[in-house]
Amino acid sequence: MSHNKTVAVAGATGRVGRLIVKELLEQGYTVRAILVPPFDALEQPELAQARVEMIEANLTQLQSLERAVAGADFLISAIGSRKPFNTAELDRIDNMGNQNLVKAAKARELKHVVIISSNGVGNSQWAINLMHKLSMWFILKAKERSEDFIRTSGVSYTIIRPGGYNEEGLSGKIVFGEGGGLSGRVGRGQIARVCVDALSNPAMRNRTLEVMDGARVKEERRKHIIEL
Repeated sequence: MSHNKTVAVAGATGRVGRLIVKELLEQGYTVRAILVPPFDALEQPELAQARVEMIEANLTQLQSLERAVAGADFLISAIGSRKPFNTAELDRIDNMGNQNLVKAAKARELKHVVIISSNGVGNSQWAINLMHKLSMWFILKAKERSEDFIRTSGVSYTIIRPGGYNEEGLSGKIVFGEGGGLSGRVGRGQIARVCVDALSNPAMRNRTLEVMDGARVKEERRKHIIEL
């Protein structure tokens, strides 16, 4: 399969990002990895071996990001801070990083953007338990500000809200929710597949979707599963 389409991927060196790159390549897309020092090393032998184009960029500099996405058709963002209590970094990456990526995509007239957020953000805050919500509070608020911007940006988008990452006991069946009621677990490979599917599935456009593994949704939450 060959799409003759180029997808810019931010966060391509992370655990989900690498799976997104793999899925894109398997589906015939051309992949461009956006590398952001100091989070990403500029030497990426695995990506180089897969013939992934690599370009350095700065999440705080819009011109840098515009250069990084120029000529691409789509953007997938899997960026995320690794410092859950550093509010300045959370705002710089999880909020403004995604906002700036979307601004760059709009300036370069990309066809669609896919952003990985998190279950527990916005109207899904009641779908996760209190302890998890408190431990993730600053991350969730940063992602909420990012989501609010993206939905009003004028860019064609899909926002993905994964459940908690867990590779054990998964059925492989992906289920979706919309509106904040669905919770459960999901595998990183499932999220990668959903992100790539969102590039070409019109039913996923301009929507904020919770994504879970079908086997890990509790019975009382199954009423929130939707069909796409």
